[in-house]
Amino acid sequence: MRIRTLPLPTYLRQGPYLSNALGHFAVDVLASTMPMLLALFSLSLGLSNTAIGLIVTIQTVISSILQPIFGWLADRHGTRWFGIGGLLWMALFYALAAISPGWQAVFFLICIGIGSAAYHPQGALIAGKTPVHQAAAATAVFFLFGQIGLGMGPAMAGALIDSWGQVGLLMLAAMTLVATIALWFNPTPHDHPAKHNAPAASSARNGFGPLVLLLFAFLLFTRMTVQTTTTTFLPKFLQDQGWAPGSYGVAASMLMIGSAIGNVVGGKLADHIGRRKVVAGSLLLAALPLWFYLQAAPPWLHILIFLIGFLTGAGFSVTVVMAQALLPGRQALASGLTLGFIFASGAVGATMAGWVSDQIGLAVVLRGMALVAIISSLSALPLPSTVQKAPQ
Repeated sequence: MRIRTLPLPTYLRQGPYLSNALGHFAVDVLASTMPMLLALFSLSLGLSNTAIGLIVTIQTVISSILQPIFGWLADRHGTRWFGIGGLLWMALFYALAAISPGWQAVFFLICIGIGSAAYHPQGALIAGKTPVHQAAAATAVFFLFGQIGLGMGPAMAGALIDSWGQVGLLMLAAMTLVATIALWFNPTPHDHPAKHNAPAASSARNGFGPLVLLLFAFLLFTRMTVQTTTTTFLPKFLQDQGWAPGSYGVAASMLMIGSAIGNVVGGKLADHIGRRKVVAGSLLLAALPLWFYLQAAPPWLHILIFLIGFLTGAGFSVTVVMAQALLPGRQALASGLTLGFIFASGAVGATMAGWVSDQIGLAVVLRGMALVAIISSLSALPLPSTVQKAPQ
């Protein structure tokens, strides 16, 4: 009796795509361990909570500013050295941070963000350059590899530190070299700009006007405000309600797990019914659990939190692919602009929400994210419809 198996999507059978996704995993493993390293350095350097927050903010701002610049350069000069160079840069400075004493280690940690900024735009470009009818799903899986890295990184770093001390983190840097070798031996057609930017001049004339771009920027800002505010302040709200750290840690994990699953499902669905529908529909549906979850008790609270993560995460990769369509011929620049703006928007939105919550209460702000989700959903409706069909 023969067991029939479903064929893998085209992109999961391509060496360049898989090596690119593996590189994303390695990049986010290193990036996710920064809070742990800062916690270690706080003992020897006497870092305050404010200083730790400032260091993280500096790295985030630098990375957000540099991503569109690296994207623009990748469009002009090809992607090869931005992927390989970004990984090597991160491995080098991560290793230096692991073995350096004093404030030099903090400087090296901040430098890690430059390598991340170089990798993400070219990585999103390569992921989105799969067959057009699978672009959203392929981009979602690419970001799923990163989310897995974000989830596994702290646990891996903790185990290495427990076994060999801070020097054990050199093994994480070595793992990044494995991804670098995979990229080296799996070049893509986008490594050389002449092969993928030739139609840029003609396709750029089919771009969209400034009003559409403004609406898209507003969509990115409001969507990330909802997601980042909920992620940032949910543990604080549950702590204020008397929850133990272990209990609200589980709730926070449900939010992240839902986001990771929603990202993949949303990407797959967008390739079938259209990207605009997925972004607008998921945000509109997210308003319901956002409005009701604060009054729920377990297990319904955990179910609603999972739904919030699922629905707010469903549009993440889809918006990156939408940005690539809004700037035809400049996909790496579009990816860098979008990712940089997304990270900056989330930080600004959460900061604004924190200030407002000090004035009117955290519960009111968290529940108010339902209204922001509805507004964000409406802002997606005027955007161009983008549904791609498979070639016959």
